[in-house]
Amino acid sequence: MRFDIVTATADDYAAAIPALAQVLRACVMNGAAVGFIPPLDLDQAAAFWRGQGDAVRTGEKQILLAVTQAGDIVGTVTLALAPQVNGTHRAEIAKMLVHPQARRQGIAAALLKRAEELARAQARRLLVLDTRVGDDAEWLYTRLGWQSCGIIPDYALNGDGTSHATHVMYRPLPQRPPGLVIAAAHPEDPEATPLIDALSADLLARFGSDGRRGLAGWEDVADRSLFALARLDGKPAGCGALRPFDAEVGEIKRMYALPGSPGVGAAILCFLEEGARRLGYRRLVLETRWANDRAVSFYRRHGYRIIANYGPYEDRPESACLGKIL
Repeated sequence: MRFDIVTATADDYAAAIPALAQVLRACVMNGAAVGFIPPLDLDQAAAFWRGQGDAVRTGEKQILLAVTQAGDIVGTVTLALAPQVNGTHRAEIAKMLVHPQARRQGIAAALLKRAEELARAQARRLLVLDTRVGDDAEWLYTRLGWQSCGIIPDYALNGDGTSHATHVMYRPLPQRPPGLVIAAAHPEDPEATPLIDALSADLLARFGSDGRRGLAGWEDVADRSLFALARLDGKPAGCGALRPFDAEVGEIKRMYALPGSPGVGAAILCFLEEGARRLGYRRLVLETRWANDRAVSFYRRHGYRIIANYGPYEDRPESACLGKIL
């Protein structure tokens, strides 16, 4: 199953409520412990989601959707930012739901990873959650690096009147390297030139093409573009560019981080994605080579999905094209 992970905006959240109600009801009727017990009707489920609307509009809660190519919502997770003044470094994972008919497709893991990205982008460095002891979700969280705080017995009721224990877990999030600063710049900035040259030399040696055309004609589309320059302890450490593909789609180009600078590439990509949202793009696309397996893995870890080859890459089987809905 092909799917994208989308952050529900205030504008489109209301339209998603009927589908979210279907997912919530299906999960509860299948035995999920997510704050409800069966029977749960669709009106009750929809009322719950409508009650989240104010928090979505204020940004206190960010609701992620797993959406198939056909436009069906098959999963969701909520990132709830702690509102307390002494808790602005943490957030909670809640309402992790995947429709029973869409499980075993990697959807839950993709939702969690995207939630972690959003949390990091908002300077949250600690995530917390609780899950029913013995559920598949407990194993998933452990596999993805969540750590145990402990188990609370007799925590919540099951549909048959018995109770179950819950497992409280947490995950410290990797933070951007100390001393890393990312700012908008011009591709011809003298500090960017050595980075672009290093990227071009690497691509030429590995794939026979240096990719320099990716920044051609910059001034013609500068108002819809963004060039990111990363400095680590004041020294250039990486770069990346966003350019228009069409009115609603931006294209990521010329991503590069100096070898031995972990976390820089991820921070640059996050910077470009946030910039794309401000510029009004709804989706991002990019191209790399299948042979560049590190790049393919990097983008997939950050929520990008394989898409059909587009534009100049349509007849190039060596090209791997990926996309992400913002």
